[in-house]
Amino acid sequence: MEPDEARRISRLIEANHSRQEALRAQLERLSALLDEQTRAQGTLEAAASQPNKRTLIPLGSGVQIPVTIEKGALPIIDIGSGVQIETTHDKAIEMLNQRNTELTNLIENMVEESRAIESTILELTTQIEKHQSDTNLETPTESPDQEPPQNQPKKRTPRRKRGTELTLDD
Repeated sequence: MEPDEARRISRLIEANHSRQEALRAQLERLSALLDEQTRAQGTLEAAASQPNKRTLIPLGSGVQIPVTIEKGALPIIDIGSGVQIETTHDKAIEMLNQRNTELTNLIENMVEESRAIESTILELTTQIEKHQSDTNLETPTESPDQEPPQNQPKKRTPRRKRGTELTLDD
């Protein structure tokens, strides 16, 4: 394997690592969204089955407000681009269920893609390691009597300060 080929494979490994990290970050965000939507669906189902019950509505930052859900109150659901609609409990639950199904499928596809990237990284790493072991076998071992190669730095001899050396006159 040529040195240029080894560098190309190393760059591919690094690019795949970056891609895998981006996928992991996306998976974390999607999983958090799925958890939020699942909780919302469960809360909506509970509110639909028990009207005139008190519940806590989260406002954010750990702040909640107690409310009583009146019978006949309809949920308002965001359908995208800041557009919200008032709909029945059943329709809202159905919409959340559909969103959760789509998110679950997307997460599964991304996990499969992440596994494929991991497999590619392992394959490329194996190629590099094989190249390095082949290169080590081809390189002859050096005998201790040989001079160090030109590209390695030579041992530095300590410098002597002027006027501090002893001479024959001393």
